[in-house]
Amino acid sequence: MRIQDGLEARFRQLTPLFLLAVVAAVVLEPWLPGGDWLRGRFGDTIVLRAAVAGLGLYVLLLWGESLRLHGILTGVLQAFRDFAGERTPAPPRNAQARQEAVRLLVAALRSEDPSIRATSRRNLVRLAGRDLGDDPAAWQGWLDRPGAEPGADGSRPPSADGGSA
Repeated sequence: MRIQDGLEARFRQLTPLFLLAVVAAVVLEPWLPGGDWLRGRFGDTIVLRAAVAGLGLYVLLLWGESLRLHGILTGVLQAFRDFAGERTPAPPRNAQARQEAVRLLVAALRSEDPSIRATSRRNLVRLAGRDLGDDPAAWQGWLDRPGAEPGADGSRPPSADGGSA
């Protein structure tokens, strides 16, 4: 998961640079070093064709990323729906979706908005079956612990009034 996170961060960092390079190549095409050789060898529209090909590949990458995120979010929402009707957490049917939900909720604990933090904590308690407080580091430590599966420990989530169910 850490390698994938690194690739996602790199993709987000390189996106504006790639788009700027495409725009610069198209706008500055008459002054490109070796431009005469490129036009003579591959035709007058080589830079435009390369830009279109690069943008086409970029759109395919974005489409693949949107499909991946759709799958994750659909799984997270399904995990919440499945969990909403349960009094005791059952072994997760989609452990990856539950872990992704916990990751998103831990990130939301860092919000400046107190209502977002409170909602995130309440949902973390529902998913984890335990209350680790408002500290995102405590939740992240629990999630990073080997074998930490949201809802898989058989513990009962607290009821809505704050007590044990």
